[in-house]
Amino acid sequence: LPFSLLVPVAGPLLDRFRHGRRTVLAATTGGRGLVAWSLAGALTSLTLYPKAFVVLVLARAYGVARYAAVVRVRPPALGLVAANARLNIAATAAGAAAAGLGVGVAKTLGSDWVLRLASLILLAGAIVALRLPGHVDEARDSAQVAGGVYRLRDAPDAVRRPLWTTVALRVVAGLLTVFLAFDLRSKGAPGAVVALVLGAAVAGQLLGTALASRISARAAAGLTGSMALAAPAGCCLLAVLLPSAGTAALAVGVSGLAGSLAKYSLDAALQTHVPPRRTSGTFARSETALQLAFALGGGLGVALPMVTGLGFALAAGVPALAAVLWARRAEVTRG
Repeated sequence: LPFSLLVPVAGPLLDRFRHGRRTVLAATTGGRGLVAWSLAGALTSLTLYPKAFVVLVLARAYGVARYAAVVRVRPPALGLVAANARLNIAATAAGAAAAGLGVGVAKTLGSDWVLRLASLILLAGAIVALRLPGHVDEARDSAQVAGGVYRLRDAPDAVRRPLWTTVALRVVAGLLTVFLAFDLRSKGAPGAVVALVLGAAVAGQLLGTALASRISARAAAGLTGSMALAAPAGCCLLAVLLPSAGTAALAVGVSGLAGSLAKYSLDAALQTHVPPRRTSGTFARSETALQLAFALGGGLGVALPMVTGLGFALAAGVPALAAVLWARRAEVTRG
């Protein structure tokens, strides 16, 4: 549901307030802080759910606004792929530290105080957002939005190819996540096997982020071309031909690595090739498309019979099909 509001509401609205981007960042951060404080007193009330929904919507809107601001504050020598990856590393590290703090607060003071602490942190973040450099905002006279909507199908191939790749890999991620969860449970897999597969998924994501933080946008685009689709397809096919915990972990890990790199490449392409006046709305559309792709893959994982080889065969077929369809499209375009 939060994603369903990004395209028709949040994206276009944020595009209209590019001259007040710091205010938007502060409002979406501080707004979450105020609602989080209210949530602390509603943990046993039905109002918990609409308030939690507001927090999620504001979080999505903040993500879109932050995405648009990165282009204007990153150091000139730092590429967009690396900048986005390093932001994600910082966010993950901060989240891990905050989780540990939250556990301690919950055990000593109670869950409601976790929300109150979160509220104070978010309100402090709102103040920091207001103190960002002035060039985060665009000049008011240059922030007029032209008529019409910039659709992803109108974007150049430099955007559409990484989008195509990332959507296919999100389908694979959703499929493997849901299918393997049910498959391992139905077969009573030992805890060591479950840990190996989960660890491979996390390691693939982390390795993708680490690589993205060190490479240029051009290098990322090269890695997320045919290689990003061929490597997961090949590893999933290997898991079909040589079924074992090791090949399953390899397929999951390589798929996570490719998907992580593809997402950073897509973000950089959108930030580079989409007109600034359309950045927020276009990013909202791409995020919604990726979320729907993950949901589609999860739905396929639920519908499939619990046959391990069948799940990996379908996971191998999705990127292979995407590569074939893109090659045909490129051939038609050249023709």
